[in-house]
Amino acid sequence: MQPINAGPLVSVVIPAFNGVNFLREAVESVFAQTYPNIELILVDDGSTDDTWTVIQSYGKRVRAIHKENGGVASALNVGILQARGSLIAWLSHDDLFFPEKIDRQVHFLEKHPQYGVCYTDFEIINATGELLKTYRAPWYPSKELPRHFLADMHINGSTVLMRKSCYESAGGFNECLPHTQDLDMWLRIAEKGELGHLPEVLVKFRSHPEQGSLNYEVQIEDEQNLFRALFDNLGPERFFPQLERVTDPMEKIARGRCLLADELRRHRKWYRFALEQYRIGNSLRPTLQTRQKILKTQSAIILLGDERESLTLGKRARIYLGQGQRQQARRFSMGLFRRHPLRVDMLLIWVVSWIPPQGMQFLKQLKRRLSHGAL
Repeated sequence: MQPINAGPLVSVVIPAFNGVNFLREAVESVFAQTYPNIELILVDDGSTDDTWTVIQSYGKRVRAIHKENGGVASALNVGILQARGSLIAWLSHDDLFFPEKIDRQVHFLEKHPQYGVCYTDFEIINATGELLKTYRAPWYPSKELPRHFLADMHINGSTVLMRKSCYESAGGFNECLPHTQDLDMWLRIAEKGELGHLPEVLVKFRSHPEQGSLNYEVQIEDEQNLFRALFDNLGPERFFPQLERVTDPMEKIARGRCLLADELRRHRKWYRFALEQYRIGNSLRPTLQTRQKILKTQSAIILLGDERESLTLGKRARIYLGQGQRQQARRFSMGLFRRHPLRVDMLLIWVVSWIPPQGMQFLKQLKRRLSHGAL
């Protein structure tokens, strides 16, 4: 029997693939919600570890679904299809909700009926739960989202609470996009209305070497393919409204390609992708400025490495260092530094990786004291 004035039912869906190490923490964070009217749906996406055993151990406290492996998008769609609530939340199996997360977002959506989606700020933690960083998400009008997503995917799926009607209107998650299903969904929702931002830290996003989102080789290819398709389908003016004034279709596409390259080179360091876009733009409308950008980008690839190297080696090195896995951090950072000796950031990681744990702890404490003006 539901409590009186419990508010709308919220269905929380946790898709899990080989999530035995962190799943219980995620589930407990849902059970700890201050909002009273929640159903929890756990979807085992064909795990090969003991995830299904963990899910079954909760008995009738959860709704358990077991399916063949099909990726996050398919697991979310299966879970949401079974949801009874008018509001839907998604929690990755290695992330955590703050206790007041659902309650604060339900009140936000009730107060702002113009929004179909509400997202929040979040903390980034490591495998042991240690705080690494606090992320303050920005807000932009829907018409500006495509361009800003080029710079940063600022909407974390675990922070989202959405109206089920909004999800249904958008057509569900695209199961052909194993790593970019959330970006695609937010853009489709943005075509129909606005997404709201609640500027409070209400989620802990876990960054660790084993998480599926760190399969960078596949992830970056998926992201780049999605941006290519979006540019072709939506048109350059959807990303860059200033191009609406350009009357020549060929010039509009050429300039749009170069602007797309500018954004992704500057913000994401996607040098190889930018080089491709500059070359397409230059083939349509050759200009001296575009040729100069091609030469500059080619030089950056030689000196600093392309996006595949930076992500698969550089980002892994940073994450392993943050997790205290010094040998792995040393291996990845030196691998990139040997290829591109101007990557002094990798040399610094290599040097820091030799500092013993006690020394790292001292440096962290010193940094905190300095940031608080204690010295």
